[in-house]
Amino acid sequence: MERPAIEGGEPLRREPLFILPKFDDDEIRAVVEVLKSGRLTSHVGNKVREFEDKFSSYLGVKHSIATFNGTTALHTSLRALGIGPGDEVITTPFTFVATATSILHQNAIPIFADIDRETFNLDPSSVEERITEHTRAILVVHLCGHPAEMDELISIARERGLALVEDCAQALGAEYKGRKVGTLGNVAAFSFYLSKNITTGEGGMVATDEEEVAEKARLIIDHGQRERYSYELLGYNYRMTELQAVIGLIQLSKLDEMNKRREEIAKIYMEEFSGEEALILPEVKSYVKHVWHVFDVLVDLNKVSVSRDRIVEAVRKENVYVSVAYPRPLYLEPIFRDMVGHGRGCPWSCPLYRGKVSYFKGLCPNAEWVSERVITLSTQPSLSDEEVMDIAKALRKVVSFYRRH
Repeated sequence: MERPAIEGGEPLRREPLFILPKFDDDEIRAVVEVLKSGRLTSHVGNKVREFEDKFSSYLGVKHSIATFNGTTALHTSLRALGIGPGDEVITTPFTFVATATSILHQNAIPIFADIDRETFNLDPSSVEERITEHTRAILVVHLCGHPAEMDELISIARERGLALVEDCAQALGAEYKGRKVGTLGNVAAFSFYLSKNITTGEGGMVATDEEEVAEKARLIIDHGQRERYSYELLGYNYRMTELQAVIGLIQLSKLDEMNKRREEIAKIYMEEFSGEEALILPEVKSYVKHVWHVFDVLVDLNKVSVSRDRIVEAVRKENVYVSVAYPRPLYLEPIFRDMVGHGRGCPWSCPLYRGKVSYFKGLCPNAEWVSERVITLSTQPSLSDEEVMDIAKALRKVVSFYRRH
């Protein structure tokens, strides 16, 4: 049995594997052209509008509104729906923090429902259990690129008169029963962060078929102004730059090709880990198109002698980077557990809020179970097969050493 580097053995790789996206000459030329034009903002350029139009065509929606990042897209979506003080929004605790803090930014109350252990997405039955008279919306995440159970969530939202918001930050190009995610709810938010299925460095998009939501979103991202220096509502500067947009245009044209590469990488992981009893591989439902933003694998803690965190530390000592997304449910983070919010107890103590909520260990048992076991592997299309194999070998090497015999 090969000894891991953390236990005194030789590391798998001599040099650390640092994973970043790679850009072609197409992106570089396009950025240079915008720089030479001097038209760096959407007020004087046309690349943002072109990106919005191309995005709408790809997705099959009437309206796309570009924003500076995925967090601003989420916040804009909730604000455009009128979510505000006194409202509850049900969402998942097993996600990046921006999903839930976008609710707080509207002085609304995040209500966490549990997840499914196979896909790590929201469990519709748990969502239904958490609905109260104060619930206004469901904010669903298509985690890792695997679509959530939308039929059931759509049914719940319609029966209860709730808005349905899709967080598609990790799922551009994914499909649920033949329909692209981002077209199934009232409004959707996308992210183009560095690691996402397409990237503009930072960047986001709001997508919707609803005229009123789109109109409000366009006001919100530009200081609430429809015309220069005429302000209709409280807005922000959430505008995307022309430089982001021109990168996005090139990246969008390559999306299907890059998603195919992510699928190839996921297949390598599946094959390499198939005989390792101490690892639990992700499930893919037969009726979805998974776009593999990342590859989440679970450690079977009954079959290893150390914690998940020790395994992650050991893999990194092999000069291979793996991460943990996410190490604990959001409701156990201080901002929620201690109800920090914007300070002075808001939004939980807001006079408009007549409900009562608490965040505690045991609130969402499945989310806690998964977060204790998950290890996240990159599917960045820039990875070579050899580099993907190194990631897989490093994890197998460590797990094999610590496996209970």
